Amino acid sequence: MKLVIAPGLLDRVFEHARGHYPQEACGLLVGRDSADRFIPMTNALASSNAYEMDPAQLIATLRDLRSSGEELVAIYHSHPHGPARPSRSDIERAYYPEAVHFIVSLADRERPQAAAFRIVDGEVLDVEVHAIV
Repeated sequence: MKLVIAPGLLDRVFEHARGHYPQEACGLLVGRDSADRFIPMTNALASSNAYEMDPAQLIATLRDLRSSGEELVAIYHSHPHGPARPSRSDIERAYYPEAVHFIVSLADRERPQAAAFRIVDGEVLDVEVHAIV
């Protein structure tokens, strides 16, 4: 499996992550066959080591996707100080197994690193990322 990200989208995600440093940032990547659009979400926990998308915002956004014909492609969040790998909490709280989990590490804020995973029943599978430039 692979995650294809539209031109400019990766830069927007990196900017969003940097803009919320030192807290974890989160959002959704949506589209029809690839990640064509980035939707920033509010981290209701306002934490540097955890995130939870604002439930009302998430429900409204998912409802809007149904009417737009777009699908949830990936769930994004940042790790301000850690690696671009799912944490134990990320694995335990992977409530959308059909979505890719896209993690941005800001351990080096000048050179963010990103990686993608499928998390199904506690198993973490690497996903190739293809960012179109």
